[in-house]
Amino acid sequence: MKVVQKRMIAAGCIGVLVIGGAVVVSRHSTYEQKENETENGTETASVSRVVKQPADLMFWYSDKSYQKFFEKAAEEYYEDTGIVVDVEYQDSMDYMDAVYTATMQGETFPDIYMIGSDELEEAYLYGLAAENTASDIYESTVASNAVTASTYKEKMYAYPLSYNTCLFVYKNGYFETEPETLQAIIDYSIDNEPPENVQYLLEWDVNDAFYDFPFISNSVSFVKDEVETMQVNYDEGLYNEDLEFFSQILESFSIDAATVTEESVISDFNEGKTLCAIVDSDSLTKLEGTDHEIRELLALNDTLQASSAALTDLVVVNDFSEKKEKAADFAEYVTLTMSGELHGLGGHYSVKLSEDADEKEQIAYQAYENAIPVPDSQDAKEFWVTLKETISQYF
Repeated sequence: MKVVQKRMIAAGCIGVLVIGGAVVVSRHSTYEQKENETENGTETASVSRVVKQPADLMFWYSDKSYQKFFEKAAEEYYEDTGIVVDVEYQDSMDYMDAVYTATMQGETFPDIYMIGSDELEEAYLYGLAAENTASDIYESTVASNAVTASTYKEKMYAYPLSYNTCLFVYKNGYFETEPETLQAIIDYSIDNEPPENVQYLLEWDVNDAFYDFPFISNSVSFVKDEVETMQVNYDEGLYNEDLEFFSQILESFSIDAATVTEESVISDFNEGKTLCAIVDSDSLTKLEGTDHEIRELLALNDTLQASSAALTDLVVVNDFSEKKEKAADFAEYVTLTMSGELHGLGGHYSVKLSEDADEKEQIAYQAYENAIPVPDSQDAKEFWVTLKETISQYF
């Protein structure tokens, strides 16, 4: 879940790489040509449009896995409305600052842009978030956690698009019954030798705080007494129990923190080297075959529960835009009208459950609804950095 890590790094490092893509306005055509230019350390990829007319709206996003989806959305939106949306990918270590700086310069800035739910407060305080006046539609259409993630000071200031949360996957054929706790997995393995090619009983990316959060989730709460100020409260007794349990299970799971990554966890699981894994919902499309089961996270043991964090990607209308009505219409189009194409084009699940959702999507959706929303406070970055530092002490 590199997004959380990237935002932690952003606290101490600023750099901007811009890759822009002009919208192709025919569903049957693709980009004609890309020209790379380097100027002042900024790399720009400009694309010729099939329709030669200036863009009506500028849209920014910072996660390249959405590229095909946003390009397709812009193409179809043009065909439906005649409005041209220029889609640009921004790879910035301080994305919100890039949005703010471009807006204040007043030349070419996004009328609409995508952020993570943990950046909503920052967008609001910058004055870059216009109110979502269609909140009643979203409240009756999308997941409740998505509405929560889009809300600040009791008003919706964003249009929720997709979510990411942690899930538990395990191979069929080893366990006699469905495992209920991580401790039960350890206990079962003592009396039941895993298959010969298995190297790991359980794997997850221990270097990413998003995956480590479940191990201390039952002992932490986020309290916001005032705007802009978030308190992280710990139940010290539970917190110490969680960390003690964490240190004990590492002996059974033998994870190599120096080499494990999101990608290696998926690869090991697909190759049968790992019996169980904690993965995120964005990774489910990378799981191969049908010899596995997917479910919500397990409890740690009979007394210690575990919950995932819920991160929601949002579309926000820039309050400085002079085209807020058009921008809001595109935001609704992307998040609601196009929701059925999101997973197929980018691997992300929409916060709007598909009408024909399969079992995998239903499990992921319910896991998201039961997860703990990542706080939108700017103070949240400090929490993730502290968690990462705490966990790293065990390796």
